[in-house]
Amino acid sequence: MLRFVWNHLLALEKQEYRATKKFLWQKQLQPIAVALKRQPEFAWLADLPAHAVLDTVARLDGALRRMVSERKAGRRCGFPRFKKKFIREARIYCVGQATTILGREAFLPKIGRIKLRGGDLPYGRLLNARVWRDGHRWMLSAQYECPHPGEMPETGSKLGIDVGLTTTVTAFDGSDFIEISAPRHLRKALKKLRRAQRRVARRQKGSNRRKAAGQRVTALHRRVRHLRQNFLHQTSCRLIAKADRIKLETLNIKGMIKNRRLALSIADAGLGGLARMLQYKGAWYGRTVEKIDPWFPSTQLCFLCRAKNHAMKELKRRIFECLECKHREGRDRNAARNIYWCGEELAPGSERIEKCVETVVRPPLAEAVVDEARILA
Repeated sequence: MLRFVWNHLLALEKQEYRATKKFLWQKQLQPIAVALKRQPEFAWLADLPAHAVLDTVARLDGALRRMVSERKAGRRCGFPRFKKKFIREARIYCVGQATTILGREAFLPKIGRIKLRGGDLPYGRLLNARVWRDGHRWMLSAQYECPHPGEMPETGSKLGIDVGLTTTVTAFDGSDFIEISAPRHLRKALKKLRRAQRRVARRQKGSNRRKAAGQRVTALHRRVRHLRQNFLHQTSCRLIAKADRIKLETLNIKGMIKNRRLALSIADAGLGGLARMLQYKGAWYGRTVEKIDPWFPSTQLCFLCRAKNHAMKELKRRIFECLECKHREGRDRNAARNIYWCGEELAPGSERIEKCVETVVRPPLAEAVVDEARILA
């Protein structure tokens, strides 16, 4: 239903732009969307929650404004795309005042009572919820306003973290290293994914067997996504509990992923997700997360004498070798040491390494928002 509303309004937008070279914005689209429900041929739209229709209008307005801003910046950008069945489907938006989630049941406006299965609910005020389809599953994502989790006890230590593709995290705490290998969930599932995708290609288009084969591919991707999220959550919680101050290497993920030889490994590692989790969990638990300037040469600097080895720009060199003091150490370990001492007064080899640290400002201890996803039975 929401797919029909999106496609109908988008068609009107394109028609209006061809005729007048102007757009219909949110104030003009809202009465059109509401009037659709009153037309006899579209009476079935009355089964949708009113806020879901208005949310669809708001998302279309936002997509159009982003398109206009991209064009003004000189970049090519076309109209938003029409939504197809099972592809880019809309999510049903429900406001918290009309939605109730208790135990294993949820009451949604215009939909009614639905059984749920999933984890425990957080304590707090329900703000809103969204329902969407993930393959053959229907998912419910609810947003709660919860009390602040509270600060963790101080440990009096700090960490310098270097991230990579073979070893996701190499952390140095001043005396010892913490190394967490990359699980490579996507690479391990590639063989099954290839077989499942070949099975889809062999099926006749539009058939039920092709639909079932496509659901198998969706299930494999969902499993990889959940495994990666679970690994990142466990890793970020372990690092947050380890130290009061965390210095994190800053990488240009969007730029790195353009390298076609490394794109799959970079996407599979989830380095951007790890940095995001460390930042918001640090704000929750009273930790200070410091972002190192991306131009700080942590990989090229010698930990002992501060001499720079430009040959370490090549990723194939896994062992750092100093040309001055002959110091030899693993590439990631040497970078973690440099990140640990970045901005410190008592840095070894010199009085002080150039300060390249940006502190992430922690929000006041007010209230945090927690997302809860459940499966509609």
